[in-house]
Parts: sequence; C-alpha cells; structure tokens
Amino acid sequence: MNTDTPNPTQTHPQSNDARETRRLLIAWIVAVMTLIGGTALWIAFTHTPHAQWIWGALPALVAAFPGKYLIFGTMIPNSPLGPWHLALLATLVDLVTALTLALGLGWASRFAWIRRSLKRIHDSAQAVLIQFPRFKRMAFIGVMFFVFLPLPASGAVGGTFVGQFLGLTRTAGVLAVTLGGICVSTTFALLANAMGARAEAIVKSPWVFAASVVVFLLFAWWAWLRVRAQLQKK
Repeated sequence: MNTDTPNPTQTHPQSNDARETRRLLIAWIVAVMTLIGGTALWIAFTHTPHAQWIWGALPALVAAFPGKYLIFGTMIPNSPLGPWHLALLATLVDLVTALTLALGLGWASRFAWIRRSLKRIHDSAQAVLIQFPRFKRMAFIGVMFFVFLPLPASGAVGGTFVGQFLGLTRTAGVLAVTLGGICVSTTFALLANAMGARAEAIVKSPWVFAASVVVFLLFAWWAWLRVRAQLQKK
C-alpha cells in the first residue's frame, strides 16, 4: 500500500497563505474605502468649519507622536471633530495601517528609506519583548497591551512586528492591533470628555488646573510602574 498518497483533506500551507492574503486584501480595500470615502463624504455633507484639518490628522494618528494624543486636541475651540469622532477615525487608521503592513511588508521593504524606518521600529519592538517577557506568554493579548501601553514603537506599526515575533497569523495580528487601538482610543476619548466637561472651571483656576495635572500624572506613573513590574516577571 502506498502511504505517500496525498490526503485530499489536508491543506497545503501555501494555499492557506494565499487564502489569507485574499481575505486581507478584501478587508484592506473595504477599510481604505471606508476611511477615505467616509471622511470625504462627512466633510462634504456636514460643512464643518476647518474640516480640512481632518486630512492632516490621518498621518498624525499613525505617527508615534502625536498619535492618539491628538484626541485631546479636540478640546481646542473650533475643532472640527469631537473626542469620539477622532477615536473612531483613529480606529480606522489603525485598521488600515495594520492591514497595509500585513499585506505589503515585504514589498515596502524594497525601498531603502522605508526599510530603514521599519528596521528602527523592528529593533525597538524586539527590545521591548526582551525587557518584558510576559508579552511572549500572552501572545494575542500581549500585542493588544503593547499597542495600548506607552512603550517604544507601540502603535499599529510596532504592534504588527510584535505580532510577527510572537508567531501570530497576519489576520490575528491585525485583529490584536485593531483591538489594542480601540482600547487606547476609547480611554483617551473618555479622558478628553471628562476634562472637557470641567474645562471652563479648570481654565478659570490655574491652581485647580495645575493640581489636576499633577494628580493625573502621579496616578498614571504609579499605574505604569505596577503594570511594568508585572510584565517584567518571567
């Protein structure tokens, strides 16, 4: 009996990869059309003053800075978007970024200037994994935490590399990066709303403003130290 006969129920790894690529490509097309088309339609139909500012926000949301901190910029008078609007925009930007990298990382690395930038992010992400071993054990949740926490190279781009390091599929990596982005965008939108509700009282009293900033920074630093200590455990 010939035991080398291929089993028709077995799936070749290359066919799996091809199917995943097709799924990611379809998702990428839908995400890009939603982001660009939806933004253009919103600007056209709402006639919001200074709406052209939104196009400049798209690349800024991808960057390490200001990134999601741009959500706090919605507290500025005459901002065309509120915190929740910008949080939704940031989620779509993260999704498009993660899908673009999942599909075109190899192609993009052919360009020297892109390759150098990606290498810096790659090295930073790898250094974080060495410093915080628990990310490796958490895998999917670890990528979400990496995107959520204020770490070097965190964000959609760095999170994609971390997903690769941890052995996630491209689809799982995109999902983890997007969920991590949703978490941080929602947190920032909640904070911006809370600050906005008290903005007038805070502005009228510099002492209240200064005390609020100090208390917030101290609490954020204490929480970060606790989280970092847990992540550094082997």
